[in-house]
Amino acid sequence: MVNTSNTTGRRVGIDIGGTFTDLFVVEGDGQGRIYKSPTTPHDPSVGLLNGLTKAADAVGESLEEFLSGVSAIVHGTTIATNAVLTRQGAKTGFVTTRGFRDLLNMRRGIRDRQNDSKYAPPVPLVPRDLVATVRERIDVLGNELVTLNEDDVRAAAQLFRDQGVDAVAISYLWSFLDPAHEQRTAEILREELPDAFVTISSDVLPQIRAYERHSTTVLNAFVGPKLQKYLANIKRQLADRGFGGTLLIVQSNGGVMSPEIASEMAVNALMSGPAAAPEAALQYARRHGSEDVITVDMGGTSFDVALVRDGKPLLTSDSEIGGYRVALPMLDIHTVGAGGGSLVWVDSGGILRVGPQSATATPGPACYGRGGQNPTTTDAELLMGYLNPDLFGDGAFTLDVDAARKAVEEKVAEPLGLSVTEAVEGIYRVVNATMAEAVNAVSVKRGVDPREFTLVVAGGAGPIHAVPIAQELGISRIIVPRESSVFCAVGTLLTDLKHMYARTFVSDMDSLDLSRVSAVYREMRDEAIVTLRSENVDPDAIDLIFTADVRYVGQFDEIEVPLEFDGELTPAALKQLVADFEEKHESLNGYSMPGEATELINVRLTAFGRTTKPALAEDPSAGQDPSAAHKGTREAIFSGSEIQVDVYDGLELRRDNRVFGPAVIEQPTTTVVLIEGYTLTVDAQGTYVIEPARAAD
Repeated sequence: MVNTSNTTGRRVGIDIGGTFTDLFVVEGDGQGRIYKSPTTPHDPSVGLLNGLTKAADAVGESLEEFLSGVSAIVHGTTIATNAVLTRQGAKTGFVTTRGFRDLLNMRRGIRDRQNDSKYAPPVPLVPRDLVATVRERIDVLGNELVTLNEDDVRAAAQLFRDQGVDAVAISYLWSFLDPAHEQRTAEILREELPDAFVTISSDVLPQIRAYERHSTTVLNAFVGPKLQKYLANIKRQLADRGFGGTLLIVQSNGGVMSPEIASEMAVNALMSGPAAAPEAALQYARRHGSEDVITVDMGGTSFDVALVRDGKPLLTSDSEIGGYRVALPMLDIHTVGAGGGSLVWVDSGGILRVGPQSATATPGPACYGRGGQNPTTTDAELLMGYLNPDLFGDGAFTLDVDAARKAVEEKVAEPLGLSVTEAVEGIYRVVNATMAEAVNAVSVKRGVDPREFTLVVAGGAGPIHAVPIAQELGISRIIVPRESSVFCAVGTLLTDLKHMYARTFVSDMDSLDLSRVSAVYREMRDEAIVTLRSENVDPDAIDLIFTADVRYVGQFDEIEVPLEFDGELTPAALKQLVADFEEKHESLNGYSMPGEATELINVRLTAFGRTTKPALAEDPSAGQDPSAAHKGTREAIFSGSEIQVDVYDGLELRRDNRVFGPAVIEQPTTTVVLIEGYTLTVDAQGTYVIEPARAAD
């Protein structure tokens, strides 16, 4: 296992969001605690340390005492994401093969949005005058056609020096077949530009498809220096304050990595922020016997949806961030603009709309009382009686009901000729429909029946909408973690070290050289073991999963298929690979072509280093009666009517307590809305399990 040796075994999960820095602290006895601290965009480490100080104060310790008892900190961060979205990364130069200077600008040569005549692709991260070309050439078989011209490389170094370049990406044609030219180019540039961040495509993405390889390598260079500087600062500040445990960083693929690897492969942290949620959702669902999970996370500006099938989060190797292509495996997270701060508006045709624009944290929703004039989802939730104005954001401030009412009345109710009650219920229904459609996008539209899945709901606002979404989709079980508002921080503590390797190996299956492809798999295996051992993973905690990308000859897209490999690829394993490919092709596309020629494109390895997971404490049964947590009643809108509903203190609900809808369960950082016909039961770890009343009996 990863070395986390100290006396208390305290673990800290951290997720830095746009508004709040979330912390989830698990003590050695399994007790978990939630902390939130305002994010400090000018220097995220300040908000992180403020959050740790808050956690230390809560247990009566100094920050130094607290950190000395921490065995592991696992950190999800949006540093790389924000660098791309705001174009505030490093000044980057690009080195490529002579004659192919404009490939980065040309992209795939097709319009990304073919039905949008006004769409313009994003401005390249590397301007054309910082693209240097070098005389060199490797052919499609990996043979050297043109020797590397080192004078061209040194001329590129001079250009970058003169222009004040901070990072350099190197990507030559067919370099994944023979990386020698890229490696020598990097050596020269590191000699000439000792302070620059230098990265090569044969390290970042040694696969076929030049544009995707160029783009991914450029992204690694663009975000690398910023993430490297941030991680060095965090490591230093934590060490100065007594932290001697393990620091891990969440990857876009749902695993974690060491800061050292993250500093070199920063592109793997592009989706570090939300990537921990699907793995966390799986762990919660497994407690109730489910391996098929849809996880939804409603934040302030967006609603994220991800799918886990057969215990495996869905990945994609064809992603974009800010319009820039990323071909590394990332969690397939579908996002729509339907968050708590999403603006509500009426379009020119008199149609009620929600999002994608957001009120952001400042001024925020009208009910925040910070000058916001436009209604948002949060304003509607407040006016429906779902939110307690005196218990919001851990009691940090009181919500202004009158301001929310005025905004909804002026901007929605009056233009549509509705009462405020009708308007807010309309807003609620539109938001729910938008979210249900987002779930459909990752399930029904991919041939997956959501009724067979468990819905795990995260985010402070997510549980307000969970039951109507599940009802719309026919999902019969909803899981709402009590830690819903810091779910990604929780997820960081439930992930394993994970490294993914790939090599292009194009060959017809009928003529595949088994010994050569076996050698490539062994090379990846050995590299993975060395990497995991450098991260202090014991050999018996290493798991290796071998796969291959296969397609029918003549197809453009391939399908990743599991492969049996134990040092040598056998004819029987190859036959099974083809059979599994055809079965998966049938499942994904509705047809297969047995007997048609197939070909291998890429060989892959996913290496896991199992980490020690915190065991959350279990409560003793308190019986079904929830009356000890009953706070009273308040007026709320359910099914178009204003009624008095029971309100419960979520922090006081105990194991096996059962609440019947309609009801509201509120905590300082989240609220659960339970409609009529549904029952909420508290499990052993304090998680809320919601089911239709008959199913819960």
